[in-house]
Amino acid sequence: GAAIAKLDGKKKKKKKKKKKKKQPPSSEGGSESQPSTEASAEEEPLTPVAVMSEEERDAVIAAAVAAAEPFSPADAAVGPATKSEFGDYQCNAAMSLARSAGLDPRECARRIATALEPRLEGVCELPLEIAGPGFVNLKFREDYLRGAL
Repeated sequence: GAAIAKLDGKKKKKKKKKKKKKQPPSSEGGSESQPSTEASAEEEPLTPVAVMSEEERDAVIAAAVAAAEPFSPADAAVGPATKSEFGDYQCNAAMSLARSAGLDPRECARRIATALEPRLEGVCELPLEIAGPGFVNLKFREDYLRGAL
């Protein structure tokens, strides 16, 4: 959430205070205009924000995820699918990792699936399916299972 917004360089702009217009000259005795009793608001300059490239942003997020506590390999729960339509196995690591990474669980699951797909080519049906709040569904390829027997 907020940490990623800071990485993206998004910063709230301060609202400028409106200056009050000078009051018209008084019709009583004179043509001098009186200075406004309101002090004019000083505008503070906005601090420039460095914008990161997408690669730099992803590297920072990856480093933060790698250092995230209390996430551990034990949190990378991969188990048999609860229903056959979900495939052979399910990974729910995204749901425990998402909060530490500051990501939506489905977005976290998408990133996990994207990282796993090159390693699972020829083993699982690709692309991996993201289901529900952040499950990654894994289904073995038929030819892989035949070759493994």
